[in-house]
Amino acid sequence: MLLVTACEKTEYVVPNRTVIVDLRARDWEPVANENTYEALIDLPEYDGYLNEQGAILVYAALEGQNYEQIPQVYKGVSYSYVANAGSILIQIQAANGSAVVTPPGSMRLKIVLIDSSAY
Repeated sequence: MLLVTACEKTEYVVPNRTVIVDLRARDWEPVANENTYEALIDLPEYDGYLNEQGAILVYAALEGQNYEQIPQVYKGVSYSYVANAGSILIQIQAANGSAVVTPPGSMRLKIVLIDSSAY
């Protein structure tokens, strides 16, 4: 006798959200005693739940309209970010950590927020 069992696969599709942010040259602040610049972005869409359960991806249009995912080293400059509920801090510094960098002028960021749930 042949026993056949059926496996049922449940697929959960959770949509993501994309936030476009345009940083201006004046948004960059130098970090005291470091060769680092940072820009703080108010991001209320990234709440405590997303910070604990979801994910965040950040892309920067470094030249033109092509987006590069950060963290990234581009032309000797290291781009990184720190995400906290309600905000994201973008940082730039020389890839070697000691050279002086000039803050970029304007920059467009694409921030992708991915909802998720543990099950």
